[in-house]
Amino acid sequence: MTRNFSIFCVLVIATGLRSQTLTVNNNAFIAGDVVVKQQVEYKDPLAFGHGILWDFSALSPINTEYKVKYFYPDSTDLTLYCGQEPTARFYYRLRNDSLFATGFENSTSIMKYSKPELKLKFPMNYGDTLYSVFEGNGQYGRRVPMYVKGFTRVKYDADGTLFLPDFPNGVPAFRTHTLRYYTQATRNKIKMKIDTYSWYVAGTRYPVFESVKTSVITVTTFDNGSEQQKDTAIFQTSFYYPPNEQTGTGSGNGQNTDGQNQVLTGINAVFTEATYLPNPVYDNLYINYKLTRDATVWFSVHSNGGIPLCQTSPQHRQAGYNEAIVPMNSLIHGTYAVYVHVDDMVMMVNIIKN
Repeated sequence: MTRNFSIFCVLVIATGLRSQTLTVNNNAFIAGDVVVKQQVEYKDPLAFGHGILWDFSALSPINTEYKVKYFYPDSTDLTLYCGQEPTARFYYRLRNDSLFATGFENSTSIMKYSKPELKLKFPMNYGDTLYSVFEGNGQYGRRVPMYVKGFTRVKYDADGTLFLPDFPNGVPAFRTHTLRYYTQATRNKIKMKIDTYSWYVAGTRYPVFESVKTSVITVTTFDNGSEQQKDTAIFQTSFYYPPNEQTGTGSGNGQNTDGQNQVLTGINAVFTEATYLPNPVYDNLYINYKLTRDATVWFSVHSNGGIPLCQTSPQHRQAGYNEAIVPMNSLIHGTYAVYVHVDDMVMMVNIIKN
């Protein structure tokens, strides 16, 4: 009885781990996605390991919610992504199975990494650990040179049950811990450490909760040459990402199906009367559409997991009726996501390839 029960437990744990995996298809950024981010009172990440209970069901808001929008900053490079927040932009590059941070910019600073920082590698399972060294140059106040160098360790360190306002009864979840240790130099030099804990649940592409603690590292050197390091926390907070507000802009086909009195907004107000023929497609996809104003338009084809496969060149189009041809003859049979890009707006249409 004991031996059989042990085997059963091992099988249950193994099955759970297989279902809780970070993958490109399920967790890589997708251009056009919008995620709502709410700053809340700091929650202690607690222990690491299996079977942890995280009760974050009672949250104390600090700031009103704001949105993070992901898009392509360069229409000719579908491996480069930007996460735009109200006061900052963060840049990432997805290369095959790895996601790198390449820099950031905000109202006071701009930074570009000459050695990118490895953020995630897909697939990632319980116990996996990533290390990377990053380095970059930028400016503080847009004029003072700034240099940063450090290392990052990302570990899939825990799984268990997570309680949130959207999950009052608890839901299986897993967590990554990112330790970022670096030296930043402008006119002065400062050593910093940032611990970021990110919780994921099945069915959500982005984390549903994060806890972040920033510390200053001070090093004391004694007469005998020995050193003592001290971490002093200077800021800590948490972020709640309501799962039902993690949305992709590409959920429709740009056509008004809710009645003639519907008021169209965003891309649907500019890119109208679109047809995508044939569907299923064999060789070329022909797209006919109407623009309500002049705009730059282009199309990209992605796998269901959001991986870019091919694209057309961005073209400035005048208001009125236009057409485009998207070659799909080189793709294998299956269902693909065709992204419509109009200026900085994105929407998605599913196309079947025969």
